[in-house]
Amino acid sequence: MRADARYPGCLPPHDAGRMGAPRGAPTMIILSVVPLFAVILLGYALRKTAFLSSQTVGQLNAFVYYIALPVTIVLELLPVPLSEVSRVELILGYPLIVLVTAALVLVIALPVPREQRGALAQVSYRGNLAYFGLPIISVAIGPGSLGFIGILIGIGLVINVVLSIVILTILGPGERRSTVRGHLAAIATNPLIIATMIGAVGSLSGVSLPAPAHRALALVGQTSLPLVLIVVGYSLSFRGMRGRLGLGLFGATVKLVLMPTIALALMAWPFGATGMARDVVVLMAAMPTAAVSQSFAVAFGADEELTAAGLSLNNLLCMVTVPIWLVLLQGPLAT
Repeated sequence: MRADARYPGCLPPHDAGRMGAPRGAPTMIILSVVPLFAVILLGYALRKTAFLSSQTVGQLNAFVYYIALPVTIVLELLPVPLSEVSRVELILGYPLIVLVTAALVLVIALPVPREQRGALAQVSYRGNLAYFGLPIISVAIGPGSLGFIGILIGIGLVINVVLSIVILTILGPGERRSTVRGHLAAIATNPLIIATMIGAVGSLSGVSLPAPAHRALALVGQTSLPLVLIVVGYSLSFRGMRGRLGLGLFGATVKLVLMPTIALALMAWPFGATGMARDVVVLMAAMPTAAVSQSFAVAFGADEELTAAGLSLNNLLCMVTVPIWLVLLQGPLAT
């Protein structure tokens, strides 16, 4: 298949009508993601004005999580040769980035109390890959990136859950075997991981859907982008920032600045990644902390206030840092 001229060696977008911003055009790159953050702020406004109830948004979130996002991942992986998206920089690169970031934070935070150390580590490496990464990167870079994104979501969810369980169990207040078992079991039933596996198997076997079925599923998948952004905005909370502002700011800086810098360095060496694959990995590393970190902090007895502060600062500051990373990757740091 013909390679994408903007990203040599990568497949072209499946839908030529949905292109990302041209490389080397900072204003256009920023303008391509501004509408996404505007929809996130709309979601926040819908909560503040009580236009949508928490029950309604909970139902929308369930639809996105169990149906729309999995459908999107499967549809984007099916037509792409698995060799194009199952690269070593994806399979090994992203887990290595997470492990290096977590290790650095745990070493730097040795003077910090144990329960705060675990919370700080989570805030620093556990990115919101599906709800932030998928919509922002697919729009900014183009739909040709969705195959890479789908693989990284599956890999990232597994490494994030397992590493969080290990760190929070070691640094937690006591025995929580039932909690550990429950979270590990949830990996096997996670709809996004299942969708990644289905898409990968379908890609390997060369399965293609009948045109009517593909069109119907595509319509369902297309609802994921606006709905996921509204759900993210609705869930934004800036409570708890004052109590743990210093550590929360440190965690947000690591997540939004240091982790993607580590990703950029590791993609250059030892992986030698370039083009779209490199950009997607770095941008995934630049996504803010996942909201599920809060429930893990509660379940394992980590510092809930620090987790909340880190989440709030991540969500706030990423509106500045993500566009900067996009401009750098498609401008001065372009490969």
